[in-house]
Amino acid sequence: MTPKELLYLEDSLGMERQLQTKCTDYSNKVQNPQLKNMLSGLAQEHQTHFNSLICQLK
Repeated sequence: MTPKELLYLEDSLGMERQLQTKCTDYSNKVQNPQLKNMLSGLAQEHQTHFNSLICQLK
């Protein structure tokens, strides 16, 4: 893997982690059950993306 590819992967990991954290945080703060479920689902999707990117490093 080239240094540029590693930098891209690092940036992508950071963004996925940030999005997962924000969605989880917002999900915990909202009262609307539909919105809470949607945000929880998005948090899980971002966690899955993060995990997929981590696998590229192995």
